[in-house]
Amino acid sequence: MLSLDYLHALCLVGIAIYIWVREPPRLLLTPLMLISFFVLYGIGNIIYCVVEADDLVPGVRATVTRCLILMWIALVIGMELARAAAPSLNARAELVIRRWRSAPIINRPEGSQLLALLGVVVALIIFAVFFYLGKPSQLRNFLSFDLTHEKMQYRAEFAGGGGYFYQTLFISVAPFLSFLLLVKGIATRQRYLIAIGLLVCAAVFAGKIGTFQKVPWLVYLLQLMGVFQATRRLEFGLGRVLLFLGVVLVGASLAALIAIPDLEPTGILEWLGYRFFQVNNEVVYQTYYVYPEYLPHTWGMNIGLVHELFGSGELVSAHSRVASFWGSDGATYDSFFIGDAWVDFSYGGVIALSLLVGYVVKAVDIFVLSLGKVPLAIALLGSGMYGVYQLQVTSAFTAFFSGGLLLIPLLALASTGLFNDLYRATGHRAASRAPAAGRPKEPEGPSAAF
Repeated sequence: MLSLDYLHALCLVGIAIYIWVREPPRLLLTPLMLISFFVLYGIGNIIYCVVEADDLVPGVRATVTRCLILMWIALVIGMELARAAAPSLNARAELVIRRWRSAPIINRPEGSQLLALLGVVVALIIFAVFFYLGKPSQLRNFLSFDLTHEKMQYRAEFAGGGGYFYQTLFISVAPFLSFLLLVKGIATRQRYLIAIGLLVCAAVFAGKIGTFQKVPWLVYLLQLMGVFQATRRLEFGLGRVLLFLGVVLVGASLAALIAIPDLEPTGILEWLGYRFFQVNNEVVYQTYYVYPEYLPHTWGMNIGLVHELFGSGELVSAHSRVASFWGSDGATYDSFFIGDAWVDFSYGGVIALSLLVGYVVKAVDIFVLSLGKVPLAIALLGSGMYGVYQLQVTSAFTAFFSGGLLLIPLLALASTGLFNDLYRATGHRAASRAPAAGRPKEPEGPSAAF
């Protein structure tokens, strides 16, 4: 054990106290993020370092541990800055949390038909691209292979397709729409909303299964479970934790046995422990091993937009370079978000990105809760859970935009504002033709459409 390991352990004790006092376990993005990081890269990292101590380079191990300590400190500072930046919204959010369990879901009927139409259009687009790409036959071929390496090669060749718009649609946009439709349908008991919500759910599952990846469809299932839980209460006790863990174990085991035919069923639990804990920390360690000792820091050129504006040539991502360095071309070497931050900007990147992540995640929680217990708030919480998952395995900017952590709240805010403007305009026109006593009351607040 290095002295930094003891400091990291002490830091984790402080984080556990912070979670207990400031962010108790709830179906909110901030506590879910902290708890998942704590398990995977807090306790998980210490266990990994102890088990693999003889094979780790002390200098690289110390750098990783140092960055984790800096990350924890910066995350907490970022979250507290978000609280301080919007004290009135934060106070309202705290009040909503206290009243959540006893409060009914407040739904406004305006916009339901437009939302239903949007859901149908999105589902049809996903299904159309899914069949156009020949995904059904690809899935049959994938299931017919008996060797793991054949499935890995097939997944690498056919996992993508459809372009960035299609991928973003079924990864983050369509899941949000499905949650919103289902919650509105439950709140209003309108069957057509529930039916269209289920149609969008089917499209999302099709899109995610069409990637041949083991986890995305399971994460979506957990999101659905979280959304239905959030319609009643935000707190979750031991029973619900065990239920979620059971679903994760069964779903991940089934996916692993399909994707890895060579895996013995008797060793599935050992493999899952290795995959969830050791592999995640191993990839972080390997990324820090390669950068900057063998490859220099990229200083922003690993970020797609920055490379497009200021770089030259084709972008080869850091995780692909790390995979090539370790002789695993085509393998998945996606790192925890601090890995990409380290690749780009060293310690400064880890601190800055951790501050930004803490601030954004807490700010999204505050904004969502300030809406009250409305379908939009519940749908945004469910949607944000995928962004939290993305933070665990890839860069912060990917989680913000492709993962929908920041993109979906911004789109929801913009679309709600646009709808309210249109509704007021049509309301004023109708009012100008109606007697004064019969004029309709205009909707108020940012969640009027939902």
